[in-house]
Amino acid sequence: MAQLPSVLLPSPGDRGLATTDRDRLAASVDRAWALFAEMVEPLDLAAVTRAKGLTVREVVTPLGAWPDNRPLAQLLEEARSGVVGDHDQGALVDAVRAAHADEPRDAVLAAVRAQGGQMAAWLASEESDVDGLLPVASMLGTIPLLTFLHASTYPLATSALDLEQAGAVVPDELLALGLVGVLDTIGALAARQGLTASLVAVTPTLCAGVASVPGAWRTADLDGLDAADLGPRVEGTVRMLLDVTASRADVPRAMAAKTLALHDVPGLLALAPLVDQVPGIPGGAALSASMRAVSAVGSLLRRLPFTRG
Repeated sequence: MAQLPSVLLPSPGDRGLATTDRDRLAASVDRAWALFAEMVEPLDLAAVTRAKGLTVREVVTPLGAWPDNRPLAQLLEEARSGVVGDHDQGALVDAVRAAHADEPRDAVLAAVRAQGGQMAAWLASEESDVDGLLPVASMLGTIPLLTFLHASTYPLATSALDLEQAGAVVPDELLALGLVGVLDTIGALAARQGLTASLVAVTPTLCAGVASVPGAWRTADLDGLDAADLGPRVEGTVRMLLDVTASRADVPRAMAAKTLALHDVPGLLALAPLVDQVPGIPGGAALSASMRAVSAVGSLLRRLPFTRG
């Protein structure tokens, strides 16, 4: 069984930031959506991005609050009704893109602002105190509602990097929020699968990590601590770590160039069973041990809620 760093050891009932620092989670979601909406405002929606040749419109539209895009009200109704399991987010993304392909520019931008505004308003309400830990269906299977919303910071960050090719000026703060959001989500998935594991992201500007035991996980800032004492970790810039998880960076090349480093590979492999256990994620039998660990994490993150597809 993996030896977890003491600073990350979860207590029974821990659900990441949803229970240990709910105010921070809410502020992170609010801030990430506000930064993303502001960043998108001046862009040409017809410009081509780095994301598989998609236009800005095609990247941004599935992130908007459209009535047919599983709005927050529907998500809450599903959670209260006990709808859990797997949600086909990929099909929804395709449908939303097609349905809103001809929306006016102002409508697209307004939908993105509305998505963040609706989340922020709900997270600030007493209702979220009551329903925040309800399980909800997602593309990754069942996760708590608050974790689902926190997970949205990750595709905002990776989409922002994809939009740079179209002229976006990406705030470093948005990238940092996305990295913490994805760590928290990895913890949720690992805890659900009964894994005892940890993962720390070490960058020049932040150090954060997550550890899981069956049924619980803890997400925390680790700035100021000696990274050598933090167990399995991935080291690089925030931008590099996001690009690796989104399959936008060549891992072997990055490692050879020493812009990416893996530490305690056997410990990282404690997360590898997620490849086989989370619905819809392909196995990685052909990968070497270290690459399999990175692939496990990357495959998960590419399938988060609100993904661009």
